Amino acid sequence: MMLKFAPEAASLPPQRKLAFLELPSDMKGSRDDKVYEHTRFHRAQPWKIIWDRPLADGRLTDPKWSHLWEMCRRYYCYLRTYREKDISRSTAFKFAGVAIRLVEWLVRCGYSSFAEVPYSALQELVATVEDGFDAVRGTKRKLRKRPGRWKLDDIDLVAHPKAGKYVAPYLADVLRVLWDLFDLYTHPFDGDSYVLNDGLRYSMFDTARQAYGDAHDRGRRQGQTEDVSEELMFQYADAALQYVYDYADDIIELKERYDSLPPTKLSDRARPGERPRQLAEFLRREVSQGKSHSFGADGPNLSRIADAVGIDATTIYKDRFISLVNLAFDAYKSTSSTAKEVFEAEITRLLASPPKRRTPAKLVDNLHAAAEIGLPFTGRCNGSASPWPIVHIGASPRSSPKNLEAAVTDLWTSISIIILAWQADRTGEHLDLDVDCLEERVDGWYLKSRVFKDKNDTVGTPTIHVCPDVVVRAVQVATRLGAQARLRTKSNKLLLRDNRLRDSVSDESSLRDRMGKFGKKFVRGEDADEIKFTPRHLRRFFATLWVHYYTYGGNFVSLQRHLSHASLTVTVLYGRRLANLDVAREAQTRLAFHLFGENAMNGMPLVGGASKKIQSIQARLNLTLSAPADLAVRLKVHLEDTGTRVFPMFFGYCLWDRQAIKKALCQRPGDQAAPYSWPAVGKTETVCGGCANFFTTAVFKTFWELAYRRHKEMEEDERAPTLLRDLGRKGKRIAQRFLRALNA
Repeated sequence: MMLKFAPEAASLPPQRKLAFLELPSDMKGSRDDKVYEHTRFHRAQPWKIIWDRPLADGRLTDPKWSHLWEMCRRYYCYLRTYREKDISRSTAFKFAGVAIRLVEWLVRCGYSSFAEVPYSALQELVATVEDGFDAVRGTKRKLRKRPGRWKLDDIDLVAHPKAGKYVAPYLADVLRVLWDLFDLYTHPFDGDSYVLNDGLRYSMFDTARQAYGDAHDRGRRQGQTEDVSEELMFQYADAALQYVYDYADDIIELKERYDSLPPTKLSDRARPGERPRQLAEFLRREVSQGKSHSFGADGPNLSRIADAVGIDATTIYKDRFISLVNLAFDAYKSTSSTAKEVFEAEITRLLASPPKRRTPAKLVDNLHAAAEIGLPFTGRCNGSASPWPIVHIGASPRSSPKNLEAAVTDLWTSISIIILAWQADRTGEHLDLDVDCLEERVDGWYLKSRVFKDKNDTVGTPTIHVCPDVVVRAVQVATRLGAQARLRTKSNKLLLRDNRLRDSVSDESSLRDRMGKFGKKFVRGEDADEIKFTPRHLRRFFATLWVHYYTYGGNFVSLQRHLSHASLTVTVLYGRRLANLDVAREAQTRLAFHLFGENAMNGMPLVGGASKKIQSIQARLNLTLSAPADLAVRLKVHLEDTGTRVFPMFFGYCLWDRQAIKKALCQRPGDQAAPYSWPAVGKTETVCGGCANFFTTAVFKTFWELAYRRHKEMEEDERAPTLLRDLGRKGKRIAQRFLRALNA
């Protein structure tokens, strides 16, 4: 780090000329709004930034701090409109948030503007900001336990000194904002105008790149989501599969029965004060009569009075009712006029008071709804994640955990688990799926979604990728399950569900919470209680755990049962998106037919160990005596009979048939001589170069030239280990042999 003084710091005028900055094009409202609202073009981007933040002395929007508010607003407009390299709206919001945190630091330190900050205070800030803004102010920041992380109760701060520090990317953002507050304040933006009305007069770095480098050296490295053992993950996936394949139809049918019940009876609850008025009118009539059936010799008949007025037999005993009844009984039995006058005065007072406004009528629970839809209900299949028997409708502390509401919630969670596990989408991309996201093509199903991370594509760009049958089933279940909610809201969101308050798509935090509860219910194991499953685990599961699924194939019993597979191996292959193998095999057969035909008809050279096998096939076809059309028919029949396939690689082709496994150099112990058991690993030029199943053409000449040069350099490198030099010598000879044959 080195100190850099602003070249014009000493001569900056107090009233500087500021450049005019336009508001972002997607912002709604005016420049002086305390909340900047934007159009929400998709859920991955935030849509408002709030300037009315509390500071140590007032709020950011108070007149006292108007110049700091103006600085933050100008900085945000610069980020969105005038920055050389475009950034997303969420990144601009993050930078503006860092600027507000720096304003909080400034106010707590007792400065009125950034231009007043001395070099020593800035040096202290940069030196300690890696521990967080709270640490800079002398307070301790509490560690947050994020879902998906292991417990931090017994963390060793000596062994992990960076546990409480900012991660390197966020620290880089902080130091970048500090650089911007210096650069945009001290250097003219356009001619003699400046971007910021306030800023830092010093910088601890020469360039923004230097600030980034220092941040990544000092910041805590971003930790990855912990891997979950295959045993736990496959319990998790199997529970979701059971819900989608075994229980979905019954759960949806129960829900549709409940939704189709007639409208619930509205409460006939009276307005406040209406029952006492009705009771007063009834008692006046009873007292005025010569003989009343409500008053006997022993006292008033409360049950008869309550039934006549419409009051519950127990409610009539409340003070406001029983006192009025006793007053009427005394007036009825008394022969003096005094008791009747007191009673009449009370009745007149009650009837003269204006009636209160009626309270909104409330829905009354249908006590017979459970019986009407057929509860308790037991489904067709009982498994490890069985919701049966469903006894109640709503989930409450008094009801059984086996209720319809919980089963529907678990079904929604299972749908998300399957789509995330088999498609490896990000959470935002998953929640934004539309109901028409499936597209069936010649080679199978495809899933349409939107890109939410602008690494290679623009944010919000539609994308389409291959979709296995298990995801198709999950999408179909979601389409049926949320049909009524989409109809009510006129929305086309796939994951729109009916909640207690309103129909909506769950946000990311709700989805993580539901997935964590789902795992606690159905996953058992040594580490099951230590981890809370999140969508990130499923994304990692797709990439790192799928390769181990053969050992845990027995957990996919529900999927095997649905697909009617006799072998679990076939079931797990379906899940790996090799379900439609016929399309790939047909393409490989066509490739073999094309290469063999080109070699026979046009003399295209085929070089390698497999060329002898190709020559043998051509000899058996009797090329000299057959017509070209007859030759093509014979070649096609022969390839189909022998199961011959051509697997393309980046340096040649692998010719495979039922006997190829016997001579394959890449074979492993336990490989079976099956028609389609082509080894998927160990394919390198040094292995395949001497294999009887390999051949190459002039198309790969450039590769072999580069391979020759690469292996030659390895052979001549004296610093390389002996093993690598020997492999380099072997690879050079193989590449040289192919080059000689291709150049002949």
